[in-house]
Amino acid sequence: MNIIQDNFPAQSTIANDALSVRAAVKVTRSQLDGWPESPYGEIWSRSLGSAIICVAATPHATLVAAASIDRNVALFSDAGELQWKRTLDSEAWAVAISADESRIVVGTATKQPSSGTILVFDRAGTELWRLELEAPVWSVALSDDGKRLVAGSWDNQAYVFEEVDGQFQEFARVKLGESGVYGVSMSATGDRILAAAYDSSVTLFDGQMNVLVQHACSTGAYHTALSRDGAWGVVGLRDGRAMVIHPQQTQAAQYTEVISLRPICGAAVSSRGIAALGSFDGLAYVVNCEGRLLWSLEAGGEVWATALSSDGSLVIIGSGDGSIRVVQNYVNDTVIDELLALENHVESAIDRNLALICAQQAVVAFRRYGLIEYAMRRLKDWGAKIGHETGSELARQLLLDDTAAFPKHHQSHYLLASMFEEHGAYRQAAWHYVWAGQNERLKLESLTKAGEAFSKAGLEFAAKSSFRRAREQQVTEEAKRTLYSMGRAFEDNGQLAEARKYYEVVFTFSPDYRDVFTRLENLDNATVTVALDAASAEALENVDWYDSLLLGLLGPDVPRMTDVDASLHPILRARSKELAVTADDRRRILDVISEHELESAAQRSEPGLDYNEAVYMRYDASVPEDEAKKSLELIHVLDCIKRYGPFQRSLDIGAATGRYPTLFTSLGIEAFGVDIEPEAVAFARKKCGTARFPDFRVGDARALPFEDESFNLITCMMGTAAHFPAGDMEKVFAEIHRCLRPGGAFIMSTWDVECPYLTYLSIYSHAQKEEMRRNSPTRQEVQTMAQKQGLSVEELRPIGLMPEAIAYELDLQQFGPNRISHLVDVDLAFRALFPALHGQMYMLLVRKP
Repeated sequence: MNIIQDNFPAQSTIANDALSVRAAVKVTRSQLDGWPESPYGEIWSRSLGSAIICVAATPHATLVAAASIDRNVALFSDAGELQWKRTLDSEAWAVAISADESRIVVGTATKQPSSGTILVFDRAGTELWRLELEAPVWSVALSDDGKRLVAGSWDNQAYVFEEVDGQFQEFARVKLGESGVYGVSMSATGDRILAAAYDSSVTLFDGQMNVLVQHACSTGAYHTALSRDGAWGVVGLRDGRAMVIHPQQTQAAQYTEVISLRPICGAAVSSRGIAALGSFDGLAYVVNCEGRLLWSLEAGGEVWATALSSDGSLVIIGSGDGSIRVVQNYVNDTVIDELLALENHVESAIDRNLALICAQQAVVAFRRYGLIEYAMRRLKDWGAKIGHETGSELARQLLLDDTAAFPKHHQSHYLLASMFEEHGAYRQAAWHYVWAGQNERLKLESLTKAGEAFSKAGLEFAAKSSFRRAREQQVTEEAKRTLYSMGRAFEDNGQLAEARKYYEVVFTFSPDYRDVFTRLENLDNATVTVALDAASAEALENVDWYDSLLLGLLGPDVPRMTDVDASLHPILRARSKELAVTADDRRRILDVISEHELESAAQRSEPGLDYNEAVYMRYDASVPEDEAKKSLELIHVLDCIKRYGPFQRSLDIGAATGRYPTLFTSLGIEAFGVDIEPEAVAFARKKCGTARFPDFRVGDARALPFEDESFNLITCMMGTAAHFPAGDMEKVFAEIHRCLRPGGAFIMSTWDVECPYLTYLSIYSHAQKEEMRRNSPTRQEVQTMAQKQGLSVEELRPIGLMPEAIAYELDLQQFGPNRISHLVDVDLAFRALFPALHGQMYMLLVRKP
């Protein structure tokens, strides 16, 4: 590590007081040995065999309850010993435990017919009371003494019950919203009740169910939580944040930072405002009372439920992989008070020297509790107080110490590599990127960046090796989750052969993934012996199976469209607001496929072309993986033209073989194509014969040979932008702006260099691919350049979100009927669930005002 330190570039601008930073934050090995490796440590875990939907715990987690999607409810001791387990008549979707351990309440959901049940058990698991409702029960809560019960239901009602002579009697019910009450919670005495209507509001009631304050919430709200004293409340939101409220002060709601790209579902809160949040992205997050992320933990499946001990020292996590985990949180209520005090000292310091001293003390405290990434973010926040260069030196030394003590802290290696790269220390950056690449979640990005750093350091063989290893096809958690959900959708709709295909692919990569092995066995035994009555068969035919897929993507075993009463379909459709692509979007694209007969086999070039035109022939008749990319691009272009048109006059920049001008001409558009290569223009002209359109011309995109405002549609497709010399893209955008008519659109489809499995087209050599990688602008860069020219960004779509290895596994690269629509279905499924993912390409659509 000394070599790495000595090679870090000199910081001539660092203030003199910062030169002692290294000594100030340097800790001894004996200190490190006594400090935790991370801010959490697992105490115990148990598996219920199926996705965990809800968890609950007593204030000190002496008892922990969990319910799974397969109708099982279990109670565990603080040591993880099973106390009892019950299999219910219906799926259990909610559970709560009273502080005195006298009552355990469970809410269930029945799909056919739609109904729900509230069940109350005693400590020994004996059923004491039940109430049947006409809608699924999504959430329940109990007062400390177990005598007050509140439930949230899919019929938009919040129910409150009180125990009288051993029986619960309804005290009140309140209607909230139109799409179900997903979360309810209660303070220890029952004098505060927090309820979330899914897509309209979060409401705080007093003990008599009088509204104290209501917070609008159109983004979608899930589970709610109140601290036992009612001082803190938290609500998981669909937009990846959590709402934080102060019930006793009834002030405006605050929000955490965006901590997840997927909805936050699980929610729990301690007496000092520490919140444990669960996300559909498979991570559990812990944030402080100011909404800042402290740490996160990968849980193995969607985290639908979390619970906390009252002092925040124990976190209970229920995961989609069927496991329940109890985790020690070293940053509990007592520790958070200490840390907040240290942070406040930095922010209130009256001069830079004092702020630096306080920051050094805070960093040591952060390290003592394993909060490395949190420390990095806070140092960045304090840049103005202590100096940005000084903060960078503090951060660097912190990461050097951490990676030296804990070489498997891959995220710290990644952060340290980024710092070295920023300062031009490319060998050191590559060294740490390679270390970070040992983590599967970081592997693709880290090894790609390692290759780039090795290349900049002049180590070309190391660069090639890193690029090769980075581009070895890997099946990410996102891919497995999407493929599994597609298998579920096919299975639910009786398409068992398709379901088997998807399950088998997931199984080969992760044989223990969820219940995929069991599902394969069940399909073996089923052999399509499913018997449907006439009414069920007719209902199945009238349901768009893609609705089922979209809902399945939202989490483990969300009720499918075929499983619920027709009257509840609008509520299910309300859930699809979480998705970036809806069933209506898919239907529009499938219409495009049908209208243009794109299901036919790919067209081949005409025979008799000269040998010199071989490269263009190769483009026109490529290998299957190339055709898959071109097909996906073509469909999205046609969809954009249909959605944003009509267009009368078009120009395709980099027309090459003339594919798009020829297509646009068939749509009745006066289509032009321009290419800098005369041979390409000659080839395109030979294909189109003597027709007036398409019209192909030789020209440079940086100086288009056309008058101002000549076109109302300009396109630049299949990575043509990656052929422009680096730095020339702004000139191209200026020309596009000049040649576009007001109201006209520009569509660009190009390679996304931020995609970890980008392979380009097979016709390019390795050197050409690396040149295109250097030339290619990122998604953010093209948006910025377009806006700089006064063009408004309408859409940016990722394309090709599935690695080619998976496409081959599923036989999706084969030509033939339904290939294209199947490719589209998989691509849309990825985009629906993970809109921030990078595909092999992206399509930008902008307009000229």
